[in-house]
Amino acid sequence: MIMEISKYKILAALVRSFFDAFSSGIIDNSDVAAEERRQPKNVKQSMLNHYEHVAPVFFDTIFFPLAAMNFQYDDIMRIVREAQGRGDDMHGLVKTACASDAMYEAMVAEYKRNFSALLGGRCVSVASHLEGYTRPAEGADVEMLDAERAIELTVRVVMYAYARGLRHSVADGKPSLRQATLFRLLLDAMNVLLSDEAAKYDDCEDDLAAMFLKVCQSQHNFTVMTSEMDRTYDELVSKEEIDGNDTMTK
Repeated sequence: MIMEISKYKILAALVRSFFDAFSSGIIDNSDVAAEERRQPKNVKQSMLNHYEHVAPVFFDTIFFPLAAMNFQYDDIMRIVREAQGRGDDMHGLVKTACASDAMYEAMVAEYKRNFSALLGGRCVSVASHLEGYTRPAEGADVEMLDAERAIELTVRVVMYAYARGLRHSVADGKPSLRQATLFRLLLDAMNVLLSDEAAKYDDCEDDLAAMFLKVCQSQHNFTVMTSEMDRTYDELVSKEEIDGNDTMTK
């Protein structure tokens, strides 16, 4: 069982998960017929329609997970107070949360890679991500993070980014999380976080629990993921104007 994960691998998983989830929230509520929404031209148009929202939502969503990956809670509060005192914007806060120039540069590289792919009409696939995500320089010290904490942070990014994508694409009322989309997002997120190759589900016989156990790699990790899903869902209903009555049923 994986006990610790490289922070570079976690960072890349967080960034890819944000773009996959935020774009999925937008695409789920596009005016295009459901069977055509994932066509490259429609993915590209959906992202162009919300181009100005991407960076602000990214920085707002990614700040806490990055800060929690590198700092203790009291230090995060201090960083926020000091940044506010300097007049830093959210971009500056995120740069501070990265804790090093190398980690910040890796975040920028992953941001550009994932956003460029969407503007080209596709999300970076799991296989492409695992092959090409930004690694540390050769010989550099690589900090690690407990896998349990990494899973919790990744789940939060997926669910918050998806909810915010939905909210930006719904004119009136409270949007609902769509179960099929959310489960697909989480499967891919756990795959890129915990594995080094794209999962194959041929032996799972369309059993969703078996698929999640495969990408989570242990019952413990699966339990961590589902517990964080429940906690984050409660937050989304109370803070992000997500419909708690019909959530995850569509």
